[in-house]
Amino acid sequence: MRKALLLLLLVCLLPSCRGGRESAARRVSEAFAEGEAAAAEGRFDAAVIAFTQAMESAERLGEEAQLAKCLYALGETYNRAYFYDEGFVYADSAWRMSLHANRPTLADSALYQMALSQIGLEEYAEATRLFDRLLEEERLPAGLASHTTAGKAFLAVEADNDPEMARRLFEQALEHDDAFDDYEYWAAYAYCLAVTGAPEQAAAVFRDLEQAGYAESYAYQKWRSRTYALQGDWMSAYQGMNRAAERQRSATSRIIRQASFKAQRDYLALENRQERIEAHNRTLILILLISLLLFVLLLAILFFRSRDRKSREERSALLDWGASMESQRDNLTLSQAKLRSDYARIYQSYFQQIGRINEIVDEAPEKETGIYYQLKSLIKDIRLDKQGQRQFEAMIDRDLNDIMQHFREDFPTYHEDTYRFISYVFAGFDATTIRLLTGMASDAGVHTKKSTVKKAILASDSQHKDQYLLFL
Repeated sequence: MRKALLLLLLVCLLPSCRGGRESAARRVSEAFAEGEAAAAEGRFDAAVIAFTQAMESAERLGEEAQLAKCLYALGETYNRAYFYDEGFVYADSAWRMSLHANRPTLADSALYQMALSQIGLEEYAEATRLFDRLLEEERLPAGLASHTTAGKAFLAVEADNDPEMARRLFEQALEHDDAFDDYEYWAAYAYCLAVTGAPEQAAAVFRDLEQAGYAESYAYQKWRSRTYALQGDWMSAYQGMNRAAERQRSATSRIIRQASFKAQRDYLALENRQERIEAHNRTLILILLISLLLFVLLLAILFFRSRDRKSREERSALLDWGASMESQRDNLTLSQAKLRSDYARIYQSYFQQIGRINEIVDEAPEKETGIYYQLKSLIKDIRLDKQGQRQFEAMIDRDLNDIMQHFREDFPTYHEDTYRFISYVFAGFDATTIRLLTGMASDAGVHTKKSTVKKAILASDSQHKDQYLLFL
């Protein structure tokens, strides 16, 4: 009789298990396709959510190859959205899972994404090590080998300032593939051509980029302005650097507006874990009910003993589940706090390029030339009148949650020059730029005044204190 009852149990459970597996496999395919479509359109927030759903379903299925594919897609998407730290974590997980699932080509692609993450994080030595490791692979596909060589060439000019080596590597990559997978490689290649005595070829590459619609991109403006500087055209270099900084600001603003998808992703992962726990509990309940039926049929006393034991196990499982949910909620809070800190770090990089051109002007040896005075006049024009200052503060308030409005309310006795000074600090200007815009005597004076304002903020009881300190 026991064998007959066990057979009945299997007959009841097998259709449910088979149907659940087919449903999970369908969810992986549908969610992954949705993520690919969103990524192709540049909707990285929606792409991350879809890829995360696919990953969760693949993990439940135990499909290692599918899971590796989803992890790789997440790493690539985070890299494209400039969240290189997250991109590295997922690319590394994809690499490990690909090796475990015996998917060597996907593993090599994951290593390439890890190298791109390291470039974004300015870990150039580690990125070079990963590129070298890939190029040592005998079975590396030709396309990936070309991309890897181009990436190494980019590091040669960006990190090592060796345009001759970079040019050789770029041209070696073009021997295997007639195009690069990143338009910034073309811009860097054009700069290398200009440095190494091929200005006509460099101009042709820049024209091709302009015709392809990249003339207003940050990468094009950055390398074009460097080429202008190399040719002694400081006015064009300065204007190009300003345009590059504006492109960087626009791109970063878009990232900040869409970057909440990290918190959404974390919440979705938590919600999916809760669903798995609930599904597991439902399965346990079903098994428990059938087991109870078997115990009733076999022996009443065993039924009562078993029920008591099961009750204790359920209470313990419930307590463990509650503790797990509390820990996951704390982890989500920490992740969101880190996200806010990352946004501040990205936002304060807008004007670094402008600061560099200001230093060039300030340190120019030939200060009696007409170009020098033209550049000084351009810099002077940046100093805003009252109307311009109000517009500037309105822009800062729009992007930084009314920070200047709150500062004026919390410190109403400051002179207008101090409000102008602190607006430049909140916007992320470096000391050299602030000195030139405010007419202060030295960079040290800028740091001293900044320290004085910081002490006043620390001594205040403002509810916005943490926001002010975040951007100082």
